[in-house]
Amino acid sequence: MRRIAFLCIAWMVIGSGLSAKPLDTLRIGVYHSPPFVILDDQNEIEGVSAWLWGRLAQEIEMPHIFVHYQQDEPLKHLLDDLEGGHIDLSINPIAITSERYDSIDFTFPFYIGNLTMARLSQTKLESFADFFKGFMNRRVLNMTLLLFGFVILFGMIIWRVERNNRHFGKGIRGLLSGFWWSAVTMTTVGYGDTVPKSHVGRLIAFFWMLFSLIIISFFVASITSSLTVKNLTDADLAPENFKQSRVATVHASATEDYLKRNFFRDINLYPNLTEGLTALRDEEVDIFVYDEPWLAYQVYHNPAFRQLEILPLRFQMEQYAMPMRKKLDHGLEAIITEVMLEAIESKDWTLLLSEYQLEHL
Repeated sequence: MRRIAFLCIAWMVIGSGLSAKPLDTLRIGVYHSPPFVILDDQNEIEGVSAWLWGRLAQEIEMPHIFVHYQQDEPLKHLLDDLEGGHIDLSINPIAITSERYDSIDFTFPFYIGNLTMARLSQTKLESFADFFKGFMNRRVLNMTLLLFGFVILFGMIIWRVERNNRHFGKGIRGLLSGFWWSAVTMTTVGYGDTVPKSHVGRLIAFFWMLFSLIIISFFVASITSSLTVKNLTDADLAPENFKQSRVATVHASATEDYLKRNFFRDINLYPNLTEGLTALRDEEVDIFVYDEPWLAYQVYHNPAFRQLEILPLRFQMEQYAMPMRKKLDHGLEAIITEVMLEAIESKDWTLLLSEYQLEHL
């Protein structure tokens, strides 16, 4: 029925006296962009978009040819050809923006994602140093000094009370024994080698046991709080924190527009994703900003980028759709929209996203 409807609409357009020639072969632009479009050495197409196009092709039943973009800046050239009418559509998903909508059309959005950032992974030494910095703050240092001060104070008090006790001894040795007893009692180790004998000494020991439990609790809580705040700060990263960094992205991408629109200072543009990530790996830039599905696929699956990591940061929601040239046959657009809606509502679509690890992004 869909084919009949499409043929009827095409016939009405021809019979209306318009000069436009009927579309007989679809020209479909593609370029390697995993996980949505994966081209092997023989230019065979796999990936999420390839599966979706297979469903569309069964319903459209129109001859089509693939136009491959393998040169530098494939995204820019593909968008230019769509705007110029040199190709009819592309199966590469493109982020829908108001600027692009002025020159090209889009199918129904079939995937929603976000922008994210990648950077060089920290070395083990850098990770340890970063972890150690969590302890080096004023609150923890103040608690440590306070704890040390109480150990000295109660060590001196117990020595003054128990200085005639053979467990402690006299002079400097006795004072050091008092410090040792104070530390052992505070940490509830209880070696028993140094113990008070007098009633006053035991009363002081009893008070110090209770008080030290409170001090230790505050000390542990301070360290835990410092590390927790640090982790929350890392997890609550904001794009604004990187406006002074050397950021990079793909030329002619929606990400480029985002960075310029939000006044990032040092923007470096690369013709494609892999060249940009190579620059990041080689420390030519500090941060690479791009669409999360494509960026995550390269970082997690491409051995060349094992030194990179994705930041726990998502921002700027993007809707992805197949781009089409303006004035593409409305009957064809209707069929594409209907079939695409049916496809993404199916169980197969959910399984497909799971296979390419896109369902959790």
